[in-house]
Amino acid sequence: MTDLSWSGCLNTRDLAGLPTRYGGTTVAGLIRSDSLHRLDADGWAAFRAVGAGLVLDLRSDWEMTEPHPLDGSAMYRRIPWIDPVADKLRVAEDEPLMADIYRGSLDRNVGQILQVCRAVAAVSLGVPVVVHCRSGKDRTGLLVALLQELAGVPREVIAADFALSEAKLGTLERIAALPADEREAAGVVWRSLPSTILATLEHVDSRYGGVRAYLAQCGLTAREIHRLGLRLLTDVDIEAVVFDFDGLLMDTETTMVESWQAEWAYHGLSLDLADDFWPGHGGDMSESRYERLAALVPGFDRTASHARRTAHRDRLHASMDFRPGIREWLLEARELGLRVGIASSSARPWVVGHLERVDAVELFDVVATGDEVEAHKPDPAVYELALARLGEGVGEGAPLAGRAALAVEDTPHGVAAAAAAGMRTVGIPNPYVDPATIDGLVLASAEQLTLSETIYRLHD
Repeated sequence: MTDLSWSGCLNTRDLAGLPTRYGGTTVAGLIRSDSLHRLDADGWAAFRAVGAGLVLDLRSDWEMTEPHPLDGSAMYRRIPWIDPVADKLRVAEDEPLMADIYRGSLDRNVGQILQVCRAVAAVSLGVPVVVHCRSGKDRTGLLVALLQELAGVPREVIAADFALSEAKLGTLERIAALPADEREAAGVVWRSLPSTILATLEHVDSRYGGVRAYLAQCGLTAREIHRLGLRLLTDVDIEAVVFDFDGLLMDTETTMVESWQAEWAYHGLSLDLADDFWPGHGGDMSESRYERLAALVPGFDRTASHARRTAHRDRLHASMDFRPGIREWLLEARELGLRVGIASSSARPWVVGHLERVDAVELFDVVATGDEVEAHKPDPAVYELALARLGEGVGEGAPLAGRAALAVEDTPHGVAAAAAAGMRTVGIPNPYVDPATIDGLVLASAEQLTLSETIYRLHD
């Protein structure tokens, strides 16, 4: 959290520097404040220096005793947090504490909260957003807490940021200045107690199943929810996810190994996988493996051996589907509005043939394969081809920037290839790769995290 000196306003701060469960800290660009009409000349100069793309005013119609200073500006939007129709049905006696009021606010104002969150989600990442109500404490505090929860800020940190409003607004001093008989009631409404926001988030858990489920019930799409969380995590918008094929999408590495082991066993031999079996690159090693076998078997028939081995491999492939969690990632990528590609060192007929077998061709926007490039991974050529194809038909057809794409790989040389293309990477090792040899984020499987959560872990 970074205090901002916006002279005239009391409760202004950027939500940068907060720890998250995804690693690292929150980035700058989401600013909470009390009403901007309080800014003086120096305060307005400081505000303009931020370069906000959206100023979101959560106040209701009855509070608008004067026009907002930014009224008429393209950056300004007023979306009242409180639904006036639903608010008429509110029974004040049923909400004696601020935690009760907050819980009721989340339950009653879903339509308004949908509009508020949709407006924030629509702003490009890296473009600052300012959100305020009158004091920047309650409505602003609720919105900020939802976004912090979504971005993985620990609840004790959310509560501490929430409680900071009390000190910045001088709440205790204001209460002390009241007549004695008014202090208790004012304390209930004016204070920003950590317990209030913690109880509210617990309500989101118990009634809705968590913040994502709550926002979905409000009407936000998966993509909008994803982008809301990203706002506090990064200024980089991931537009595409590109998968390796062999060993990553499908465990063809295991079927390949088993087919070679079966062929070695056919000749009464035992295959040693530690003996230069893995090449450390994306090239096809079949011929060198046949040469090794020929050196061990008098009168070796390469044609018969190949037919026998591939027939065994094809039988193994008959019932093989995507690795665990991968199909869910592919479907989620669509929900998140991401383009999806493949960058494989294998030949196109091999890759497309497997996709056709499991009825998955339509899940991918582009396929780039090793028979279309001059060099194999760790050379970035196949990833650069995938990025070029992902960029076709977008704008002027320039390649998609590597930084705007996530590569999912199962080997160190695959991760190196994607990184050389400027891409973010995540490794999901195949059974024959030591996870410690892969740089960056490594998952045991795609079931470990959702794709959205995985992208959250990639932030700078």
